[in-house]
Amino acid sequence: MTEIDPKQWDRLNELLESVRRRLRALSVAVILMALVLALTVAAVFGQLVNYFAGDPLLIGSVSIGAALLGFFVGWIARRTA
Repeated sequence: MTEIDPKQWDRLNELLESVRRRLRALSVAVILMALVLALTVAAVFGQLVNYFAGDPLLIGSVSIGAALLGFFVGWIARRTA
């Protein structure tokens, strides 16, 4: 069995750390894009509900949407902690 040079181990550790940083940045970007998409959809839905049904349905749908979004964000935060 051949032995690996310590310099190669250092290089491998540097590469792994670089991949971790990029993956972390990509994860943050994807989560932010999903949050922006959810907020945009909620805003459009809220405008449609307000236009067709009035304030009570708007308040109810926004409350349900906020509860679902809060649950989703909390679920992701619990998994990453």
